[in-house]
Order: sequence, then C-alpha cells, then structure tokens
Amino acid sequence: MLLNVKREHDEAKWKEAMQAELDSLNRGNVFGAITLTPGVMKPLGYGWIFVRKRNEKDEIVRYKAMLVAQGFFQRPRIDYEETYSPVMDATTFRYLISLAVSDSL
Repeated sequence: MLLNVKREHDEAKWKEAMQAELDSLNRGNVFGAITLTPGVMKPLGYGWIFVRKRNEKDEIVRYKAMLVAQGFFQRPRIDYEETYSPVMDATTFRYLISLAVSDSL
C-alpha cells in the first residue's frame, strides 16, 4: 500500500545547514589563500552530503550538510606525497587519559 505523504518544503533549512557548515569551516581556518595550480595538477572537486537527523519517533530534528572533497581524483606523487588522518576511538582516548592521570599521581 502506497501512502501519499506530503513532504514539507525544506529548501530554507538546507540553505541554513549549508551556511552553518561553511561558517564552521571558516572558524576552523580550513580554507587557505587562493593559489593558481601548475598545469600538471588539477584542483579537486567538491560535493555536498545532506542528511536529515531523526529522533526515536522518526521526526526530523536537524538538517545537516557536509562539504566533502572528491579525493578519489588525486594521483600519487602528482597531487600528494602522503596522507595522514588522525583518528582515535573513544576507548583508546579514555585509556590514554587514564594512563596520563595515573602517571601524574
């Protein structure tokens, strides 16, 4: 059985979410100076990811927009030499904090 559900008009909410993401990136000084790229290099593209965050009653509680780089176009030794992304799970973080606290006693 198909239900005819009227969707709310949420264009303004998506624009607010996009602006919030750009403001957050600006506060973190993510964007640097604009520079020209050499002929052998091409700038990376970007895309937007849109997610509706819902609560346990399946009601929309937040609109989230994320600006992402299209890194799959990069070529080793041309566009980058090495990559590093520091990621730590919560268990490791708690262990390191507890270790630091126990060493300082």
